[in-house]
Amino acid sequence: MDFLLNLPVWLGLLIVITLVTVAGLIVVTQVKRIIFHKLTKQHEKVGRILFRVTAGLIALLVSLSYANERIVQNKIIDSMENEASLIVNTVIKLNMLQSKESEFIKKNLINYINSTIDDSWRNVESNPFFSNTSGFLVETNELVYKLPVKNHNEEKIKNDIIAEINEISKFMQVRIYSQNTNTPRLIYILAVGLVFLWVFFTVYNLDIISLSFLSLYNIFIAILIYFVFMLNNPLRGPTKIEPHSFTIMKTKGFDNK
Repeated sequence: MDFLLNLPVWLGLLIVITLVTVAGLIVVTQVKRIIFHKLTKQHEKVGRILFRVTAGLIALLVSLSYANERIVQNKIIDSMENEASLIVNTVIKLNMLQSKESEFIKKNLINYINSTIDDSWRNVESNPFFSNTSGFLVETNELVYKLPVKNHNEEKIKNDIIAEINEISKFMQVRIYSQNTNTPRLIYILAVGLVFLWVFFTVYNLDIISLSFLSLYNIFIAILIYFVFMLNNPLRGPTKIEPHSFTIMKTKGFDNK
């Protein structure tokens, strides 16, 4: 399913919906043709119960998976917001020291912000630990320890800056460890579940209305499956997370200055 990450949302949705809907209609009609003359009242009763139970379980599994992926995505967004807040706080403290070294560190942080925005997570995926973005932060971490101080108050400010830079580095790691592209195993389980669902549906009379209802259900599940997959890859694809907090910090803060 990795190819979906390179497609627009509307096209990816169309492909997934078409595959699930067409597969459902094919399985239902072909299985019905095979078992039509063997169905009894008892088979119909059992099949209807199993169909309702399976349909409910599939909807529940997809909904829980979607909610779980949203939590993971929100964790990355929250880490970026906290990181942006720490950067602003660090810059404020650097302004209090008033030295060439502090100015150079500020420039490095601004370069880190710009690189994060412009990179669009490409280096996070291909070269996470040795990209330009990571390089700016590593260099900043080294320079902070060399900041000159003149008194006890400046020493305290320097220690605060060191602590904040370390926290910023931790927040950056959240993105690095969230960039792996993969297909959730739940999707394969759902594929098997859908096949069972379609088989159980064959106990009903297959007319245009019943097949339309089944297709609508398949479309709903297909949409959820698509977004579960996309959310499972938060730094890739058309629905990837954007560095909004960094953009606001740059455009409303540093650029205005």
